[in-house]
Amino acid sequence: PLHDTAKRLCGATVNDAVLETVAGSLRGWLQHHHGRLGGVRVKVPVSLHHGDDAGNRDSFFTLELPLGEPDPVARLTAIHRATAERKANHDAETLDRLMRELALASPGLGRFCRELEASPRTFALSVSNVRGPGGPLTVLGAPVEGVYSLAEIGERHALRIAVVSASGNLRFGFCSDPAIVHDLDRLARGVEVEVEALTAAAG
Repeated sequence: PLHDTAKRLCGATVNDAVLETVAGSLRGWLQHHHGRLGGVRVKVPVSLHHGDDAGNRDSFFTLELPLGEPDPVARLTAIHRATAERKANHDAETLDRLMRELALASPGLGRFCRELEASPRTFALSVSNVRGPGGPLTVLGAPVEGVYSLAEIGERHALRIAVVSASGNLRFGFCSDPAIVHDLDRLARGVEVEVEALTAAAG
């Protein structure tokens, strides 16, 4: 349903909708705990793996979530424009090629650039969305009601959100440093509120 809602509202993808729900949830969390909003840059992992590749090839692009925008549909539209631009410019592929070439030219320079790209100055949090199997799931004949993904927090980061789809449902996994980002229940509820708001806006 979220996939169809995003497409109906502004031609957005389910990945765009995931980022919007995270943006709306973060907006509410920040307003509650800090009373002010600032820019939050997120890392969006991108799989470059193809069927004939040996092993995984992963890259990413970054974008700033429009937390200052109060309207969820306007946020979704802005995020869709930003992700479409990064896809059109092949940001993830360009970054992957650059890192590979730097590592070949100078392993030390390659390591330095990897550390730089993982810095909190590059992004505040990572939001990943992995597509799982679409049909019913069972384990030893028992139905699987939900699949969740928990990804580790990057060094010098405080929050990671990992989303996985399975059997037509999206499940959000939140992992944080509780000394910095606490009250994850509020973030989780915020995602549900955002989904409801988008669904209502789509009619």
